[in-house]
Amino acid sequence: MATGFLADRQRLLWIVVLSLLLLTLVTQRNHNTNSDPRATLLVSQALVQHGTIQLDSLGEPLLQSYGYVIQQKNGHYYHYFPLGSALLATPVVAIANAAGVDMRQHEPTMQMIIVALCAIGILLLLYRTARLYLGRDASLALTALGWFGSAYASTLGTALWSHDLAVLFASLAIYLALRERPLTGKFALIGASLFLAYLCRPSMALLAPALLAFLMTRSWKTAIAAALVQGGLLMLFVLWSFHEFGQPLPDYYLPKRLEGTQFATALYGNLLSPARGLLVYSPFLLLPILCLPFLLWKQKRNLPLLILALGWPLLHYLTVSRFPHWWAGWSYGSRLMVDALPGLLLGTAVCLASLEKWRRPALALFAVLAAFSIFVNGYQGLYNTYALQWNAAPNIDEHPELLFDWSYPPFLNTQHRQQERLDRFHLAVMPPLQGKVRITYDEPNAGFDGFSVIENGFRWTEGTASTLSFKLENASTLSGRLSLQAGFLGSQRLAVCLNGTLVFEGAYQGGERDIRIQVPAGLLHDGLNRLDFALPDAHPPGTADTRILGMAFHLLAVD
Repeated sequence: MATGFLADRQRLLWIVVLSLLLLTLVTQRNHNTNSDPRATLLVSQALVQHGTIQLDSLGEPLLQSYGYVIQQKNGHYYHYFPLGSALLATPVVAIANAAGVDMRQHEPTMQMIIVALCAIGILLLLYRTARLYLGRDASLALTALGWFGSAYASTLGTALWSHDLAVLFASLAIYLALRERPLTGKFALIGASLFLAYLCRPSMALLAPALLAFLMTRSWKTAIAAALVQGGLLMLFVLWSFHEFGQPLPDYYLPKRLEGTQFATALYGNLLSPARGLLVYSPFLLLPILCLPFLLWKQKRNLPLLILALGWPLLHYLTVSRFPHWWAGWSYGSRLMVDALPGLLLGTAVCLASLEKWRRPALALFAVLAAFSIFVNGYQGLYNTYALQWNAAPNIDEHPELLFDWSYPPFLNTQHRQQERLDRFHLAVMPPLQGKVRITYDEPNAGFDGFSVIENGFRWTEGTASTLSFKLENASTLSGRLSLQAGFLGSQRLAVCLNGTLVFEGAYQGGERDIRIQVPAGLLHDGLNRLDFALPDAHPPGTADTRILGMAFHLLAVD
């Protein structure tokens, strides 16, 4: 009777965890499907329909709209990012194609379906790994914390990144290596999992030596056989790369990505910065980092487990800190450290098994750190849109020094704090405009927040709200007449506010316009001025371009 009750209780808890997982995947507001993962499933579709990873059949105009994720090499078009995710997603895309679903129109939705499948697999493997050291309830609690309290939620749960399937196969390899019960073909599964993790994410190559070293202590025959399987698959990949690209590995897999010159800065940034610090966003991971060496060092025979649970994450941390772009662009939290989480969460399980014998204050502290981690990743990382806007304005790739600004951490960003941060930034770096003011679409001394990239003679507003910031000197000499030259995408309503005061409203049916606005005396002032554009009818242009566009800005004249 008691056993049946416990089983029913465990099922109920699993239903709760999986329901929360699926709920957050469906209701979250911070999707990244139009970031680096964009066009991943176009490669899957090309494999299904044409038997190639080349994207030439889509046509140059469409491919150009995908921007930096597409590269041209040897006269062909390719997706720039790792091949593994596209290859492994091919069966799902084949089923979708058979049902009439085209990735050119439905890739974001299909990405999230695959993300859900990956997430369930990662949770199950995390639970099974934790059960090797913990009881059922503690294992399920760690499983929930491992997802909602880490970059698993705030990165893996937002798009089909190359990390998703890499983490899935890394987790599978680790579980199989730790599992002592015999399993037919275990060596082949481990070797294939290690290779597939690498195929999805090249930095996962660092897992293989640590895991195989651990496996040698369990069964040297299994370790050698797994290494041979992985090595054989790697050789096939190299031969294919020579055939496809004329080089041993595709560009993304080459070691040239380790040519960073800010190693010391990146070491601090990836661990403790307010924007990318692993221990800032998931402080509960302090437990394995601080405790695991002491726990396992006392038992020398467990040294291989220490190498797997902590040595591999440490090597990964040192490696990604060598990347020139170590902050991973417009990311949230410690995205580049997500690949090492299977090891750190394994270490957490080992430590918790010992922590159960410690005093309650230690568990209470761990619970507080866990709650904060869930708030930062499972809530702010998924539902606070200003946490992502933090990267865009100011552009973090142009001003990486802001990664270390504790005054405005991304996980505490709000609409008010974002505007306050922008104003402070513009006041600090923007020189004043003098005399007759002519602000063109490419003016370097103005702030274009909520605008897209510079195009041929204009730049689009992106989203439903954009802000043009500029500093004036001797504003009292200006008459207060504004002349806005802009084009509109279809039917658009426009509202313009100057320094918080509504100065214009209008509606346009596409085309180019020259809009004259007379503003009240004194509204323009010395120092920073903000012109806010509200375009509630902004929409995608109806092509593969998924940006939300409204107004093409050419020029603002202030007389």
